[in-house]
Amino acid sequence: MRDTDLLIDNTESLTNLISNTLAETIISLDTEFLRERTYFPQLCLIQVATPQLTACVDCLADLDLQPLLEYLLEPQRIWLLHSARQDLEVIHQHSHGLPTQLIDSQIAAGLLGYAPQIGLQDLLEEVLNVKLDKTLARTNWADRPLPKPAVQYALDDVRYLSTLWEILKSELEDRNRLGWLKEDCQLALNAPLVTPAVTLWARLKGLSSMEDNVKYAALSLVEWREKCAQKLNRPRRWILSDVLLLRIAKTLPTTQKNLSSIAEMPQRLAERFGTEILAAAANHDQSEEISSIQKQLDKPRPDKNKLKQLQDDFKQRAQELGIRPEVLATRKELCELIVGTASGRVAKGGWRWDVLSDLV
Repeated sequence: MRDTDLLIDNTESLTNLISNTLAETIISLDTEFLRERTYFPQLCLIQVATPQLTACVDCLADLDLQPLLEYLLEPQRIWLLHSARQDLEVIHQHSHGLPTQLIDSQIAAGLLGYAPQIGLQDLLEEVLNVKLDKTLARTNWADRPLPKPAVQYALDDVRYLSTLWEILKSELEDRNRLGWLKEDCQLALNAPLVTPAVTLWARLKGLSSMEDNVKYAALSLVEWREKCAQKLNRPRRWILSDVLLLRIAKTLPTTQKNLSSIAEMPQRLAERFGTEILAAAANHDQSEEISSIQKQLDKPRPDKNKLKQLQDDFKQRAQELGIRPEVLATRKELCELIVGTASGRVAKGGWRWDVLSDLV
Protein backbone atom coordinates (compact mmCIF):
# COMPACT_ATOMS: atom_id res chain seq x y z
CA MET A 1 0.00 0.00 0.00
CA ARG A 2 1.32 3.42 -0.92
CA ASP A 3 1.69 6.04 1.81
CA THR A 4 -1.50 7.88 0.88
CA ASP A 5 -2.93 8.75 4.29
CA LEU A 6 -5.51 11.43 3.60
CA LEU A 7 -7.64 13.70 5.75
CA ILE A 8 -10.77 14.50 3.77
CA ASP A 9 -12.32 17.78 4.91
CA ASN A 10 -13.51 19.48 1.71
CA THR A 11 -15.70 18.66 -1.27
CA GLU A 12 -12.85 18.38 -3.76
CA SER A 13 -10.88 15.86 -1.73
CA LEU A 14 -14.03 13.82 -1.07
CA THR A 15 -14.82 13.76 -4.78
CA ASN A 16 -11.28 12.60 -5.52
CA LEU A 17 -11.51 9.88 -2.89
CA ILE A 18 -14.67 8.48 -4.43
CA SER A 19 -13.23 8.71 -7.93
CA ASN A 20 -10.04 6.93 -6.91
CA THR A 21 -11.90 3.99 -5.37
CA LEU A 22 -14.69 3.46 -7.92
CA ALA A 23 -13.05 0.30 -9.23
CA GLU A 24 -12.93 -1.31 -5.78
CA THR A 25 -15.54 -3.82 -4.68
CA ILE A 26 -14.39 -4.40 -1.09
CA ILE A 27 -14.05 -1.23 0.96
CA SER A 28 -12.47 -1.35 4.42
CA LEU A 29 -14.38 0.88 6.83
CA ASP A 30 -14.37 2.06 10.40
CA THR A 31 -15.89 5.00 12.26
CA GLU A 32 -15.07 7.17 15.23
CA PHE A 33 -17.98 8.59 17.17
CA LEU A 34 -19.05 9.89 20.56
CA ARG A 35 -22.13 8.85 22.54
CA GLU A 36 -21.26 9.30 26.21
CA ARG A 37 -23.73 12.18 26.53
CA THR A 38 -26.22 11.24 23.83
CA TYR A 39 -28.58 8.42 22.93
CA PHE A 40 -27.64 8.49 19.25
CA PRO A 41 -23.94 8.34 18.35
CA GLN A 42 -22.33 11.52 17.00
CA LEU A 43 -20.41 10.54 13.89
CA CYS A 44 -16.98 12.22 13.81
CA LEU A 45 -14.89 10.27 11.30
CA ILE A 46 -15.34 7.64 8.61
CA GLN A 47 -12.13 5.80 7.81
CA VAL A 48 -11.87 4.28 4.34
CA ALA A 49 -9.18 2.01 2.94
CA THR A 50 -8.42 0.00 -0.17
CA PRO A 51 -5.17 -1.72 -1.13
CA GLN A 52 -4.15 1.59 -2.75
CA LEU A 53 -5.05 4.23 -0.14
CA THR A 54 -6.22 5.07 3.35
CA ALA A 55 -8.32 8.11 4.23
CA CYS A 56 -10.12 9.77 7.13
CA VAL A 57 -13.30 11.63 6.21
CA ASP A 58 -13.97 14.45 8.68
CA CYS A 59 -17.71 14.21 9.28
CA LEU A 60 -17.71 17.41 11.35
CA ALA A 61 -16.22 19.51 8.57
CA ASP A 62 -18.39 21.67 6.30
CA LEU A 63 -18.89 18.70 4.03
CA ASP A 64 -21.83 17.02 2.31
CA LEU A 65 -21.47 13.32 3.13
CA GLN A 66 -24.28 12.23 0.85
CA PRO A 67 -22.07 11.43 -2.19
CA LEU A 68 -19.87 9.20 -0.02
CA LEU A 69 -22.84 7.43 1.56
CA GLU A 70 -24.48 6.86 -1.81
CA TYR A 71 -21.20 5.48 -3.14
CA LEU A 72 -20.83 3.10 -0.19
CA LEU A 73 -24.42 1.87 -0.61
CA GLU A 74 -24.02 0.96 -4.25
CA PRO A 75 -25.09 -2.70 -4.63
CA GLN A 76 -21.66 -3.90 -5.76
CA ARG A 77 -19.86 -2.55 -2.67
CA ILE A 78 -18.87 -5.00 0.06
CA TRP A 79 -18.07 -3.46 3.43
CA LEU A 80 -15.13 -4.93 5.33
CA LEU A 81 -15.19 -4.03 9.03
CA HIS A 82 -14.08 -5.44 12.35
CA SER A 83 -16.82 -5.80 14.98
CA ALA A 84 -19.26 -4.04 12.71
CA ARG A 85 -22.41 -3.54 14.76
CA GLN A 86 -21.81 -0.05 16.14
CA ASP A 87 -20.29 1.16 12.88
CA LEU A 88 -23.35 -0.08 11.00
CA GLU A 89 -25.58 1.73 13.47
CA VAL A 90 -23.85 5.09 13.19
CA ILE A 91 -23.56 4.97 9.38
CA HIS A 92 -27.19 3.86 9.03
CA GLN A 93 -28.23 6.79 11.18
CA HIS A 94 -26.95 9.10 8.42
CA SER A 95 -27.47 6.99 5.29
CA HIS A 96 -30.68 5.12 6.23
CA GLY A 97 -29.23 2.14 4.44
CA LEU A 98 -26.92 -0.83 4.86
CA PRO A 99 -24.66 -2.69 2.44
CA THR A 100 -25.96 -5.66 0.52
CA GLN A 101 -22.96 -7.65 1.72
CA LEU A 102 -20.77 -7.44 4.82
CA ILE A 103 -17.48 -9.03 5.82
CA ASP A 104 -16.80 -8.80 9.54
CA SER A 105 -13.26 -9.88 10.36
CA GLN A 106 -14.20 -10.49 14.00
CA ILE A 107 -16.87 -12.98 12.93
CA ALA A 108 -14.42 -14.56 10.48
CA ALA A 109 -11.83 -14.95 13.22
CA GLY A 110 -14.39 -16.60 15.52
CA LEU A 111 -15.11 -19.22 12.86
CA LEU A 112 -11.40 -20.04 12.80
CA GLY A 113 -11.04 -20.63 16.53
CA TYR A 114 -10.12 -17.18 17.79
CA ALA A 115 -11.95 -15.69 20.77
CA PRO A 116 -15.43 -14.62 19.60
CA GLN A 117 -15.00 -11.00 20.71
CA ILE A 118 -11.34 -10.62 19.78
CA GLY A 119 -10.34 -7.01 19.23
CA LEU A 120 -8.63 -5.79 16.09
CA GLN A 121 -5.43 -4.98 17.98
CA ASP A 122 -5.05 -8.55 19.28
CA LEU A 123 -6.06 -10.14 15.99
CA LEU A 124 -3.58 -8.11 13.95
CA GLU A 125 -0.81 -8.99 16.38
CA GLU A 126 -1.63 -12.71 16.20
CA VAL A 127 -2.13 -12.92 12.44
CA LEU A 128 0.13 -10.22 10.98
CA ASN A 129 2.50 -9.52 13.89
CA VAL A 130 1.39 -5.88 13.67
CA LYS A 131 1.22 -3.99 16.94
CA LEU A 132 -1.14 -1.03 17.01
CA ASP A 133 -0.66 1.87 19.37
CA LYS A 134 -3.89 2.05 21.39
CA THR A 135 -2.88 4.87 23.73
CA LEU A 136 -5.24 7.23 21.88
CA ALA A 137 -8.31 5.02 22.29
CA ARG A 138 -10.03 7.61 24.49
CA THR A 139 -9.47 10.54 22.12
CA ASN A 140 -12.24 13.12 21.98
CA TRP A 141 -13.08 12.69 18.30
CA ALA A 142 -15.14 15.87 18.25
CA ASP A 143 -12.09 18.05 18.97
CA ARG A 144 -10.85 20.13 16.07
CA PRO A 145 -8.22 20.30 14.81
CA LEU A 146 -7.48 16.64 15.39
CA PRO A 147 -3.86 15.96 16.36
CA LYS A 148 -1.92 14.11 13.68
CA PRO A 149 -1.27 11.10 15.99
CA ALA A 150 -5.04 10.77 16.48
CA VAL A 151 -5.61 10.72 12.72
CA GLN A 152 -2.91 8.06 12.33
CA TYR A 153 -4.52 6.03 15.11
CA ALA A 154 -7.87 6.18 13.32
CA LEU A 155 -6.31 5.20 9.99
CA ASP A 156 -4.60 2.19 11.56
CA ASP A 157 -8.06 0.71 12.22
CA VAL A 158 -8.55 0.23 8.46
CA ARG A 159 -4.97 0.20 7.14
CA TYR A 160 -4.44 -3.56 7.53
CA LEU A 161 -7.98 -4.88 7.12
CA SER A 162 -7.65 -5.99 3.50
CA THR A 163 -4.40 -7.87 4.19
CA LEU A 164 -5.95 -9.45 7.28
CA TRP A 165 -9.02 -10.46 5.31
CA GLU A 166 -7.00 -12.20 2.59
CA ILE A 167 -5.36 -14.41 5.22
CA LEU A 168 -8.62 -15.15 7.04
CA LYS A 169 -10.37 -15.80 3.73
CA SER A 170 -7.72 -18.32 2.70
CA GLU A 171 -8.10 -20.20 6.00
CA LEU A 172 -11.89 -20.17 5.72
CA GLU A 173 -11.64 -21.55 2.18
CA ASP A 174 -9.30 -24.31 3.37
CA ARG A 175 -11.86 -25.30 6.03
CA ASN A 176 -14.85 -24.88 3.70
CA ARG A 177 -16.33 -22.19 5.96
CA LEU A 178 -16.84 -19.20 3.69
CA GLY A 179 -20.51 -20.12 3.59
CA TRP A 180 -20.59 -20.00 7.39
CA LEU A 181 -19.16 -16.49 7.31
CA LYS A 182 -21.63 -15.31 4.69
CA GLU A 183 -24.52 -16.65 6.77
CA ASP A 184 -23.30 -15.08 10.01
CA CYS A 185 -22.58 -11.71 8.38
CA GLN A 186 -26.08 -11.70 6.90
CA LEU A 187 -27.46 -12.35 10.38
CA ALA A 188 -25.44 -9.35 11.58
CA LEU A 189 -26.94 -7.18 8.84
CA ASN A 190 -30.44 -8.33 9.77
CA ALA A 191 -30.02 -7.72 13.50
CA PRO A 192 -31.78 -4.66 15.00
CA LEU A 193 -29.43 -1.67 15.08
CA VAL A 194 -31.25 -0.20 18.08
CA THR A 195 -31.71 -2.70 20.90
CA PRO A 196 -35.43 -3.58 21.20
CA ALA A 197 -37.15 -2.58 24.45
CA VAL A 198 -38.03 -6.20 25.23
CA THR A 199 -34.32 -7.14 25.03
CA LEU A 200 -33.38 -4.34 27.43
CA TRP A 201 -36.18 -5.49 29.71
CA ALA A 202 -34.92 -9.09 29.69
CA ARG A 203 -31.49 -7.86 30.86
CA LEU A 204 -32.82 -6.23 34.04
CA LYS A 205 -31.16 -7.85 37.05
CA GLY A 206 -33.42 -9.96 39.22
CA LEU A 207 -36.34 -9.79 36.81
CA SER A 208 -36.94 -13.55 36.63
CA SER A 209 -37.86 -13.80 40.32
CA MET A 210 -40.45 -11.00 40.22
CA GLU A 211 -44.22 -11.24 39.98
CA ASP A 212 -45.74 -11.08 36.51
CA ASN A 213 -47.39 -7.69 37.10
CA VAL A 214 -44.00 -6.25 38.10
CA LYS A 215 -42.47 -7.66 34.92
CA TYR A 216 -45.22 -6.08 32.82
CA ALA A 217 -44.79 -2.74 34.57
CA ALA A 218 -41.02 -2.90 34.11
CA LEU A 219 -41.42 -3.44 30.38
CA SER A 220 -43.86 -0.53 30.09
CA LEU A 221 -41.35 1.70 31.88
CA VAL A 222 -38.49 0.47 29.69
CA GLU A 223 -40.53 1.35 26.60
CA TRP A 224 -41.28 4.82 27.98
CA ARG A 225 -37.63 5.38 28.89
CA GLU A 226 -36.48 4.45 25.36
CA LYS A 227 -38.91 6.88 23.74
CA CYS A 228 -37.93 9.63 26.16
CA ALA A 229 -34.19 9.03 25.71
CA GLN A 230 -34.55 9.09 21.93
CA LYS A 231 -36.64 12.26 22.00
CA LEU A 232 -34.14 14.07 24.22
CA ASN A 233 -31.11 12.36 22.65
CA ARG A 234 -29.74 11.48 26.06
CA PRO A 235 -28.40 8.14 27.40
CA ARG A 236 -31.19 6.01 28.83
CA ARG A 237 -29.39 5.74 32.17
CA TRP A 238 -29.56 9.54 32.44
CA ILE A 239 -33.33 9.38 32.18
CA LEU A 240 -33.93 6.53 34.61
CA SER A 241 -31.55 3.95 36.06
CA ASP A 242 -32.41 0.26 35.96
CA VAL A 243 -32.48 0.11 39.76
CA LEU A 244 -34.94 2.97 40.06
CA LEU A 245 -37.03 1.64 37.19
CA LEU A 246 -37.52 -1.65 39.02
CA ARG A 247 -38.41 0.15 42.23
CA ILE A 248 -41.15 2.00 40.40
CA ALA A 249 -42.37 -1.26 38.81
CA LYS A 250 -42.55 -2.95 42.21
CA THR A 251 -44.29 0.00 43.86
CA LEU A 252 -46.69 0.88 41.01
CA PRO A 253 -47.27 4.44 42.26
CA THR A 254 -50.57 6.07 41.33
CA THR A 255 -49.91 9.63 42.54
CA GLN A 256 -47.10 12.15 42.32
CA LYS A 257 -46.70 11.84 46.08
CA ASN A 258 -46.31 8.06 45.87
CA LEU A 259 -43.75 8.45 43.12
CA SER A 260 -41.73 11.08 45.00
CA SER A 261 -41.61 8.88 48.11
CA ILE A 262 -39.79 6.02 46.33
CA ALA A 263 -36.28 5.57 47.72
CA GLU A 264 -33.64 7.72 45.98
CA MET A 265 -36.19 9.21 43.57
CA PRO A 266 -34.67 12.49 42.31
CA GLN A 267 -37.10 15.33 42.87
CA ARG A 268 -36.27 16.81 39.48
CA LEU A 269 -37.11 13.53 37.75
CA ALA A 270 -40.44 13.26 39.56
CA GLU A 271 -41.36 16.84 38.72
CA ARG A 272 -40.32 16.72 35.07
CA PHE A 273 -41.52 13.26 34.07
CA GLY A 274 -43.83 12.25 36.90
CA THR A 275 -47.01 12.34 34.82
CA GLU A 276 -45.44 10.24 32.06
CA ILE A 277 -43.95 7.74 34.51
CA LEU A 278 -47.26 7.32 36.31
CA ALA A 279 -49.03 6.83 32.98
CA ALA A 280 -46.51 4.18 31.93
CA ALA A 281 -46.91 2.35 35.24
CA ALA A 282 -50.70 2.54 35.03
CA ASN A 283 -50.77 1.22 31.47
CA HIS A 284 -48.39 -1.64 32.07
CA ASP A 285 -50.91 -4.22 30.83
CA GLN A 286 -51.12 -2.33 27.53
CA SER A 287 -47.44 -2.67 26.72
CA GLU A 288 -46.63 -2.93 23.03
CA GLU A 289 -44.47 -5.96 23.79
CA ILE A 290 -46.84 -7.74 26.19
CA SER A 291 -47.24 -10.69 23.83
CA SER A 292 -43.45 -11.10 23.77
CA ILE A 293 -43.40 -11.36 27.56
CA GLN A 294 -46.21 -13.88 27.58
CA LYS A 295 -44.37 -16.00 25.03
CA GLN A 296 -41.22 -15.89 27.16
CA LEU A 297 -43.13 -16.75 30.33
CA ASP A 298 -45.05 -19.57 28.66
CA LYS A 299 -42.25 -21.06 26.57
CA PRO A 300 -41.44 -24.72 27.27
CA ARG A 301 -38.41 -25.46 29.37
CA PRO A 302 -35.94 -28.22 28.47
CA ASP A 303 -35.37 -31.26 30.59
CA LYS A 304 -32.33 -30.56 32.77
CA ASN A 305 -30.72 -33.91 32.07
CA LYS A 306 -31.18 -33.51 28.32
CA LEU A 307 -29.74 -30.02 28.48
CA LYS A 308 -26.71 -31.18 30.45
CA GLN A 309 -26.08 -34.02 27.97
CA LEU A 310 -26.46 -31.66 25.00
CA GLN A 311 -24.08 -29.15 26.56
CA ASP A 312 -21.45 -31.86 27.00
CA ASP A 313 -21.95 -33.14 23.47
CA PHE A 314 -21.90 -29.71 21.90
CA LYS A 315 -18.69 -28.72 23.69
CA GLN A 316 -17.12 -31.84 22.23
CA ARG A 317 -18.45 -30.90 18.78
CA ALA A 318 -17.05 -27.37 19.12
CA GLN A 319 -13.68 -28.84 20.03
CA GLU A 320 -13.80 -31.09 16.98
CA LEU A 321 -14.56 -28.06 14.80
CA GLY A 322 -11.77 -26.05 16.41
CA ILE A 323 -14.00 -23.17 17.50
CA ARG A 324 -15.08 -21.76 20.86
CA PRO A 325 -18.35 -23.21 22.21
CA GLU A 326 -20.01 -19.78 22.39
CA VAL A 327 -19.38 -19.28 18.68
CA LEU A 328 -21.24 -22.49 17.97
CA ALA A 329 -24.23 -21.90 20.28
CA THR A 330 -25.30 -20.26 23.51
CA ARG A 331 -27.12 -22.00 26.35
CA LYS A 332 -30.34 -20.30 25.28
CA GLU A 333 -29.92 -21.59 21.73
CA LEU A 334 -29.32 -25.13 23.01
CA CYS A 335 -32.54 -24.89 25.02
CA GLU A 336 -34.37 -23.86 21.84
CA LEU A 337 -32.96 -26.87 20.01
CA ILE A 338 -34.19 -29.26 22.69
CA VAL A 339 -37.76 -27.90 22.87
CA GLY A 340 -38.07 -27.56 19.10
CA THR A 341 -38.19 -23.76 18.85
CA ALA A 342 -34.83 -23.24 17.17
CA SER A 343 -34.56 -19.87 15.45
CA GLY A 344 -31.97 -17.25 14.59
CA ARG A 345 -28.45 -18.67 14.48
CA VAL A 346 -29.58 -22.27 15.09
CA ALA A 347 -32.58 -22.26 12.75
CA LYS A 348 -33.11 -25.16 10.38
CA GLY A 349 -31.19 -24.65 7.17
CA GLY A 350 -28.30 -22.83 8.81
CA TRP A 351 -24.80 -24.20 9.25
CA ARG A 352 -25.18 -24.53 13.01
CA TRP A 353 -28.26 -26.68 12.56
CA ASP A 354 -26.28 -28.84 10.15
CA VAL A 355 -23.51 -29.49 12.67
CA LEU A 356 -25.71 -29.76 15.79
CA SER A 357 -29.02 -31.34 14.75
CA ASP A 358 -27.72 -34.89 15.07
CA LEU A 359 -26.99 -34.26 18.74
CA VAL A 360 -30.57 -33.35 19.68
